[in-house]
Amino acid sequence: MDGLPIVILFVGMVVLMLLGLPLAFSLFTTSVSVMLLFTDLPLWQMIQKMFSGVNSFVLTAIPFFLLAGNLMNSGQITDKLINLASTVVGHMRGGLAHINVLVSLLFGGVSGSAVADTSGIGSILIPAMEKKGYSKSFTVVVTACSSVLGQIIPPSLIMIIYASSSGASVQALFIAGIVPGILLALSMMVVSYVYAVKCDFPREERKSFRDFLHALKESILVLIMPLIIIGGVLTGVCTATESAVIAVVYSLMITLFVDKTLTFRDLVPIFIQTAKSTATSLFCIAGAGAFGYLMAYFRVSKYVEDLLLGLNVGTNGYILFCIVLFFLLGCFMDATPAICIFVPIVVPVGLDLGLNATHLGMIICLLLAIGMVTPPYGLCLLIACQISDIEPQKTFRDLFVMLGAVLATLIVILFMPDLILWLPRLLVPKFV
Repeated sequence: MDGLPIVILFVGMVVLMLLGLPLAFSLFTTSVSVMLLFTDLPLWQMIQKMFSGVNSFVLTAIPFFLLAGNLMNSGQITDKLINLASTVVGHMRGGLAHINVLVSLLFGGVSGSAVADTSGIGSILIPAMEKKGYSKSFTVVVTACSSVLGQIIPPSLIMIIYASSSGASVQALFIAGIVPGILLALSMMVVSYVYAVKCDFPREERKSFRDFLHALKESILVLIMPLIIIGGVLTGVCTATESAVIAVVYSLMITLFVDKTLTFRDLVPIFIQTAKSTATSLFCIAGAGAFGYLMAYFRVSKYVEDLLLGLNVGTNGYILFCIVLFFLLGCFMDATPAICIFVPIVVPVGLDLGLNATHLGMIICLLLAIGMVTPPYGLCLLIACQISDIEPQKTFRDLFVMLGAVLATLIVILFMPDLILWLPRLLVPKFV
């Protein structure tokens, strides 16, 4: 009887998801059913736990970062970043592929969203790459996989959610994401270069240093934005939420008054789109809050801890468990509910084993970011395939090759934690 409610919780959630019920409703329906059947808790407590799941100051950063990203994306800043990237890496063999990766690295520091990266950059670069002779499969894969950088390079929305669920520091996570983000970009560019040599992909025209300076001048206001976000958080002048608000104000100033690529009339659909995205994310978090409360009530974390400690798996066995768990979750579930449901169960065990919450966060965030390009969920892959008009299964061969680069970065994160943590230890030592 002790394990029956737990089984019903997880099996019920999976069954309802497979039947097509939205995840937030699957979580809520399963939670209410288990509460009524197996506990004497009043039903109003479920609403209270849903509210407490989103009643976090850290989570208020989500709508503002989403809005800032949508403003900059709608304000056609992607063109400026592409021009800048082309002056740096366009002359290399497979120039457009390298531009794709570098722009994703830069754009990730603006939007914090992999989906925004794929749709914004993909709509421009995918047709351009296909026109230059790049295969549809490779074009889709490099666009989708490089969009993962938006989840690792700060500001990252899933890092904010992880910090809220685990108690880790947003500041430390943001700083810790810089080195893995750069390593990811470099590894993808290496794979792209190998493809370019093998398939004889073209180079772009070499740009002069004067062209670089001109492109940098055009892009400088955009590039300052992530510096404002990171600088504010790093110096302690503002929190992550306050820096997100500053990012929104800054985005409005650039798009409305400097570049004048947006008008006040354009803001209405942007606000509506942001509100919908925010509502979807926060409703999932609320449902996960109720689900997580019942897991705490039935002491699921204690069962997991006793199981892992009883098996005496040690630190390496625990990390392997996390890799398998969050990789599978990323294949079938969005990162937001995956973090809200499973991080409070898994992370305390890792802390008891002596692992660092920031290091664990980087592992978990990267694994869930990979889920954005792996089937069957693979939202970024699906968006890129839709833009290119190709069936997802036709991209799998190239996808697995590119994921090898991501795997190499994951191995570095796993076995060289000091490489990942040295920067936050240097800049924000009190949070690591």
